[in-house]
Parts: sequence; C-alpha cells; structure tokens
Amino acid sequence: MGGRLAVGLLVIALLAVLAGFGALRGNVAFFASTGRPEPAAERHYRESIRRDFDTLEPLNAGLGVCNVGGTIQGCYEASNAVINELNALLRDISAADVPGRYVDGNDALRRAVRRLRDAFKTRNHGLATYDNASFVRGNDEIEQANSDLENAWAQFPRDARPVP
Repeated sequence: MGGRLAVGLLVIALLAVLAGFGALRGNVAFFASTGRPEPAAERHYRESIRRDFDTLEPLNAGLGVCNVGGTIQGCYEASNAVINELNALLRDISAADVPGRYVDGNDALRRAVRRLRDAFKTRNHGLATYDNASFVRGNDEIEQANSDLENAWAQFPRDARPVP
C-alpha cells in the first residue's frame, strides 16, 4: 500500500511541476532568448545592420524636401527612396543569423522598421493622391514608428547594443 501511495504522490508532483512549466512558458522563452554572449556573431549582426543604416542616413537627410518650401514630387521621391532602403533593411534583418541575446531586440527592430516603412507608404499615398489627411496620418505614424525604433534598441543587451 505504501508503494502505491508513493507512486501516486510522485505522479501528482510530476503533474504539478509540468503544470508549473506550462504557466511559466513565457518566462522560460524569455530566459532562452537572453542567451549567452556570442561576441563574433553579435559583431557580425551589428556590422550587417550598420551598413543598412549607413545607407539610410543620407536618405534621411534628403527628407528635408518634405518640409515647408519643398515640392510634393521631391518629397514623394525622397520618401520612396527611404521605403526601398527600409525594405532592404527588413530583408537583411529577417535573413540574419540572430545571436541568442539579440532575439528580442531583433524582433522589436523588425516590427519598428516595418511600421516605419508602412508609415512612409501612407504618407506617399497622401502625396500621390493629394490627400492631406493621409499625408498627415503618415507623418504621425512616422513619428510613432521612430519612437518604436528607439524602444527597439533598448531591447538589445546594453553591453553589445547595435548603434544605428
């Protein structure tokens, strides 16, 4: 009788442990994505996205044409160049080998870049159709997406954070 009781208690304990792991699944995934430092892989990741951001910097400077005194066509073309480069960045970060500690940051970065690209598309739609409401909405979305981008960088480890 004592043996059956011990087996029964062991089964109950095992089920409780498994149920606990099910409840902690999000935390287990969080710790798994934290990973250990991988200096070579992290350096490679940082260098690969740095090239994309180096290309975006002069394009971003060219967006001044979208301010007062610029032209609709000039703003459309400058924004379209940014959209194309954001697409290239999305392809690169989606294809990159992501080091374990970079998983959360990479996911946040991909979402922010996608949102930024879509915001530029909304603004360009407004320009192409002379729809001021779409243009303004696109500008508001660009501002929000830039905030998301700043928050994405905070998801990378402090000691090896990519610098845009």
